[in-house]
Amino acid sequence: MNKAITSQEAILCVGKEIVLEFGLEGLNIRDVARRCGVSVGSIYNYFPTKSDLIIATIESIWKDIMNGYKVCKDQHSFVDNIQSLFLNIQKGPVNYPSFFSTHSMSATAIDKEKGRESMDKYFLHMKKGLLVALNADSMVNDDAFSQAFTKEDFIDFVFSNLITLLVEQANSCNFLLEVIRRIIYK
Repeated sequence: MNKAITSQEAILCVGKEIVLEFGLEGLNIRDVARRCGVSVGSIYNYFPTKSDLIIATIESIWKDIMNGYKVCKDQHSFVDNIQSLFLNIQKGPVNYPSFFSTHSMSATAIDKEKGRESMDKYFLHMKKGLLVALNADSMVNDDAFSQAFTKEDFIDFVFSNLITLLVEQANSCNFLLEVIRRIIYK
């Protein structure tokens, strides 16, 4: 082997290339090692299991997808933030076809607990950002919320529907935005 990989990032870059070509189901340690020009053992130094490699690759893809999205709490409404998040994540499948429909199955089929933890981490980060945006929106009717209908539960509802729209490859989230408007604004 004539080329040495010295970083996890370089391995993940090759992993993402494979995902672009073959989807997550095509990602395996032998192909990554071959493309990196190193032994299979070298890959195992960074990723002790195939599951670890897949999960790290999924996390890296999520970072790529979320790059550029920031919660705009100063000038934008909550619905503007939802629309922005939808559009930002919607670009992900352009770069990583079938990512949303296969990533949870790929990670959890190998190591359900690690896969779930990885997804939950990214989803929790996005939900926290949405809660910040909701709290910063001065047009929100605070009377819309109660102990039985909390802001956190509302965020879970909105986020779940947003992800469903993305998995189903919806062209827009306009209906969800209208539901939100009718629930939280005066």
